[in-house]
Amino acid sequence: MTLYQYEFSPDAIVRNSTRAKHISKARVDAPKRLKISAMPEEAQNTVRKKQFCKSFRRTGKPLTTEEKWMLLNVYQRCREEHEQRKLPLSEVYQRSAYYAGVSRKVVVDIVAHFRKTGTVPPAADAGNKMNHHTSIPSHASSRIRQLIFDRHREGAICDAKHVGDVLEKEFNVRPHVATIKRHLTRLGFEYRRNTPKTRSLREKDSVRQQRHTYLHQVRQMRRSGYEIIYLDESFLHHHHGQQFSWFDEGDFLERPSGKGRRWCFIHAISQQGLLEHCLLAFEGKKRTGDYHGSFNFEVFYEWFQEQLRPNLPKKSCLVMDRATYHMVPEDRIIPTQMKKLEIQEWLADNNIFWEDYWLKPKLIDVLAQSIDRTPLVQKEAQKYGHQLLILPVHHPELNPIELIWARVKNKCAKKLRNGMSFNDVLANLKEEFEHVSKANCHNVYEHVKKQEDEFWKIDLEFDDTDEMEVTNSYKRGYLPKARRSGNRAFRQTDFVTVVLG
Repeated sequence: MTLYQYEFSPDAIVRNSTRAKHISKARVDAPKRLKISAMPEEAQNTVRKKQFCKSFRRTGKPLTTEEKWMLLNVYQRCREEHEQRKLPLSEVYQRSAYYAGVSRKVVVDIVAHFRKTGTVPPAADAGNKMNHHTSIPSHASSRIRQLIFDRHREGAICDAKHVGDVLEKEFNVRPHVATIKRHLTRLGFEYRRNTPKTRSLREKDSVRQQRHTYLHQVRQMRRSGYEIIYLDESFLHHHHGQQFSWFDEGDFLERPSGKGRRWCFIHAISQQGLLEHCLLAFEGKKRTGDYHGSFNFEVFYEWFQEQLRPNLPKKSCLVMDRATYHMVPEDRIIPTQMKKLEIQEWLADNNIFWEDYWLKPKLIDVLAQSIDRTPLVQKEAQKYGHQLLILPVHHPELNPIELIWARVKNKCAKKLRNGMSFNDVLANLKEEFEHVSKANCHNVYEHVKKQEDEFWKIDLEFDDTDEMEVTNSYKRGYLPKARRSGNRAFRQTDFVTVVLG
């Protein structure tokens, strides 16, 4: 019998782990008190060390779908005890959290989601995959990438300290080395050993191939006569203002404290200018995270259908980033949250082969491979003769509308005055969008084309460098174990294949 098989008195349960560090003996009814001597030796040691007040589950690890269903069962059992013993309803959530080893808020969220949808929330990956709060400016990413490429072409290594020096010199920030390393990882770089012994930062092959594929596709679209249309979302705070001015000694600028409320907006741009009637601006109600939390698929899809698509030029190619709400497919289903019968019905309706003896894991694998992941907006665009391309991950410098955002925001920042209302900020935002000229859009398009050509050149140079490294490795005798000269499986034709690609 384990510790969890003993029944605790309701009053003996810890109300809040931050306020009560032990169980008060005075509040435990004498007939219901546990006798430590009657417990197994392992349970006695656990109680004496007061480890039963802690969760044996590793903190920070997200709950799986099965664990959430088990947590619901615990809550249901505590709810039945609540009805039998006439306990307060708030005690049910606290008891469930205590027995499951999680916080009370986790129990409340899972139960609320179950009452609304009839199922538990989907499993989430550990960590924050979208909102990365960092002291490194977002517009510094292109400069960091350029620094790494330039140093590598010079034959010099590049580490986090070199990046920190550039950030301090050009952007007036000095983040911690660990912060710089995390930022470089998010940009797609990895710190690994070069051939044969030097160390340097190198871009991941998957990111490099993703970028090169996009550059190839966008070049094809231009040669085919498609007009490239870029779209993106951004935001503007109520108190966003210019930070530089002329000051006398002891002088300062009167400004409201805090950033204030936030306008979120979305727009599209062509080489001829901003598309007419395509500006959508609304107040971002979500207070936590970045502006992406204020957008969802419903808002984006409604804007796409009602404002963007009717105003697109003929034969357009849309370019957008990899935001989650951009990539929503037509079949918005989560296989792990479906019942076995529902999976079988879905496979049968879509004429996909399956067997009666297949267990649910096998059915889930087949369903996951059969789902069409094509974004719904891409299918809608193709119905009207348009195409859609997705930007490579962490490459905002390939979207010219980012430069328009910077221009418009800087103009709005110079207009900030004390007493300016939130609606006045929106009026300034719309006015500055109207002032964006055809020449401005043409210039940012040409700037992005130069950046594309630079990336194309860099990718080919690094590809040639990798080929040279492979050739030199063979010449120096750094051969794979399976292909050393003593192995009969190695042939001269294998060497030619590796070198010539």
